[in-house]
Amino acid sequence: MLRLLLLALSLCGATAFAQAPDWRTVAPALPLSAPVTPITAPVAIGGTAWGSWRRLCREQWERLDRTPRRDCLNVATVERDARARATRLILAPEALRGERLAVLRRDDGGIASFTHDPPDAERDGALVPWRRQFESWSLTARRIAPGVTFELPVPESPRGVTCRAEGLSRIEARQVLVALCAVELAGRLGNTGQEARIAMAGRIAIDLPTAMILAQGYASRIETFAGGRSNGVVITAARHWLE
Repeated sequence: MLRLLLLALSLCGATAFAQAPDWRTVAPALPLSAPVTPITAPVAIGGTAWGSWRRLCREQWERLDRTPRRDCLNVATVERDARARATRLILAPEALRGERLAVLRRDDGGIASFTHDPPDAERDGALVPWRRQFESWSLTARRIAPGVTFELPVPESPRGVTCRAEGLSRIEARQVLVALCAVELAGRLGNTGQEARIAMAGRIAIDLPTAMILAQGYASRIETFAGGRSNGVVITAARHWLE
């Protein structure tokens, strides 16, 4: 849920779940295979480093009347590291032919390392966007109680996305916990001198065994101001999924 939010990391927070619902309807639906059943007791997520997925993809509609921009990470290899209680993944971005990224994800969901394959310290700075993208899909093991909000962290942001469990469902053979998530930010937009208000809302499906976000769909409402007057509102949408 986080690419547009990363554009506003310097902004200060406001209360989530407060915007009018109309713009939220553009959020892409989750590919659920079963109805959502409300939970009545805490649900444990995580404990396994990886599933059978071979690709991680996202689509972003920067204009709703245009074709979304798509990018994917192909999973080239999956190797178990029993001593580290982790799984080593080799990811190949479709947009960067020849590039290979090595990720060591622990059973508890923590990212032990994220490097080039083979290692290349001189280019490590270029990995920051890819690492942030992967980390935004990778939750740590925890128990999520009904009716209690929890937060998904955003790198370099003073606050994260606030979520609340909706219930259990399935995506094909995987059991997932569905949650409603939202965040609102307000403040100065970069060096433009303009004020901005950004709201994001959507749903996520968390894979129970791995605590990976298996799918998510969200909408964003962005309004900028100059001299106290609105420059207008932009609505965008995005989704991501593992397959």
